[in-house]
Amino acid sequence: MAKRSTYHHGDLRTALIRAADEIIAEGGIEAFTLRAAAKRAGVSPAAPTHHFGGVKGLLTEVDLLAFERAGSYLDEVPETKDAAENVRALALAFVRFAVENPGHFRLMFRGDLVDRDDPRYPAVSQRPALRLGKAVAAYHGRFHIDMKRFEDAAEILGGFATMHGLAQLVLEGKALVFFRKTNVKEFIEIDLPRILKEIYP
Repeated sequence: MAKRSTYHHGDLRTALIRAADEIIAEGGIEAFTLRAAAKRAGVSPAAPTHHFGGVKGLLTEVDLLAFERAGSYLDEVPETKDAAENVRALALAFVRFAVENPGHFRLMFRGDLVDRDDPRYPAVSQRPALRLGKAVAAYHGRFHIDMKRFEDAAEILGGFATMHGLAQLVLEGKALVFFRKTNVKEFIEIDLPRILKEIYP
């Protein structure tokens, strides 16, 4: 990709975040370096460190975008009066997000690469988790969640583990083996809804 030859004063930070975001989207975490982000943004190799303090600072910005993107997938799922239908639809949307954004999905769960102490992090990262958590709790008949209560925490953790595990197994191609599929799109459209009905009848 050619360098971006111009940017307005004050847009350098945004240009670097966009460049890093594109690198993660195209090649995953393995393709990311500060130098690669600087080159794509068309700036000096020192610019990312100057603006973000290092790798973790810039990847934190991309991580926040990833959580927002995941939230947008869930926002597209309408809420119905059927708790089982809701949790199945949200799980399907979450797996779709992972498959369509594998680099971002993996970054979201790499606490060693991002700054989870960033003051913006809790609100942004918890928004999609809250939607998923409420759906899982409602499926189990719990409408007033108290994460200090063992049962609530256990059920929601189990729901998260199920969705994350399914997404990871699809990304790694392992889930397809169970159903003799070679096409991820076909698996998600045909088999995964049926699998989710078995998990959340």
